[in-house]
Amino acid sequence: MIKEGFVLRKMPGMNLVMPTGANVKEFKGALMLNDTGALIFSELKSGRTIEETAETLTREYDVTLEKAKSDVEKTIASLKEAGVINA
Repeated sequence: MIKEGFVLRKMPGMNLVMPTGANVKEFKGALMLNDTGALIFSELKSGRTIEETAETLTREYDVTLEKAKSDVEKTIASLKEAGVINA
């Protein structure tokens, strides 16, 4: 789901999605994510499904599965808009 050539870099106080390789010319910059967004990015990058990612959120945070799925879907929409996820 996550395009090749994007990596997550965790730094104190911030999580950045950075382009690599040919994506550097097209993407121009970085995308900042909160901790939840970074977890979702990592889950999707590792090949987990939306449902599996939502289940991970319910274990990490005190949220319902419905809320977790909503958060995953919103993050996916933002990542698509930014060009980080294949349409």
